[in-house]
Amino acid sequence: MTPLRRLGRNGPVVSPCTIGTTPLAAPGIDRREAGAMLALALERGINAIELDAAHGRVADLLGQTIARSDMRQRIEVLARVTPRVRFDLPSPHIPAQQAYPGRHIRAETEALLRTLGIEQLGVQQIHAWCREWLHEGDWLETLGRLREEGKIAGIGISLWDHDVEAALDAVAGGAINSVQLMYNLFDPEGATVLLPLCQQTGTGVIARAPFYFGTLASKQVRSFPPHDWRAAYFFDAHRRETFERVQRLARGVDPAAGSLATVALRFCLSHPAVTTVAVGTRTRAQLEANLDAIARGPLTPDEAQALTRHAWLC
Repeated sequence: MTPLRRLGRNGPVVSPCTIGTTPLAAPGIDRREAGAMLALALERGINAIELDAAHGRVADLLGQTIARSDMRQRIEVLARVTPRVRFDLPSPHIPAQQAYPGRHIRAETEALLRTLGIEQLGVQQIHAWCREWLHEGDWLETLGRLREEGKIAGIGISLWDHDVEAALDAVAGGAINSVQLMYNLFDPEGATVLLPLCQQTGTGVIARAPFYFGTLASKQVRSFPPHDWRAAYFFDAHRRETFERVQRLARGVDPAAGSLATVALRFCLSHPAVTTVAVGTRTRAQLEANLDAIARGPLTPDEAQALTRHAWLC
């Protein structure tokens, strides 16, 4: 594992690979294998785990893994607060105080700490960030107090899919330690303005969806079971176009640079503003493949630039 990196000003120090745990919340997940994967990740030097606070069963599993590990004091959980209302963006504006009231943020943060058996979260993030929220509600005051109390190390926002412009004001104003955004070969829009701004302001960056929800991890874009949220996201026309673009991308990948999945992960790490990449991981085999990719280091500037022609979603 490459050296740890600081996630923003005075933020936690994290590994370049973060274990994304959303796949572990899926129905029918093999909890024994998931627990073994988490334990192996900690053993191999990954100290960052990304977690949706609403995924109680995942939090329980992670807490059990932490309790059996000797890394309890060095694990950084990059958590996301659960909104109080269900919403899909773009949508009519929902006030910050309705979505993320301070009392809810505090209650969920303290409950998650108890479940995990740790004293501090690496970051607590507001998810599906709306630009208007920067000056609304008491979310920032509450997170600031939790940081002063030592219950969180950093304050972050997590962006809704491709909406990178929503973060510009928060990053420029220095209100947050980190920002999480979708960033991959198909959607590198963050590199145009947001990532350079994060570099200028010392804001940490968590890149998510490096495999575009699994499609860049394989040359096949398969259909998804009805209970998987991706079944609706990849409606037939979208799935077919994604498949075509994956095939085109795979044909252009230099075998010396690694497999398609390896190149996709290395691309995310190639931008100097990216602190860590959150990779959804289910099994030990997937973990080993991700670690091997990261060990190869970032792509060269020429290699990364050549791949930008595959940008599509931004």
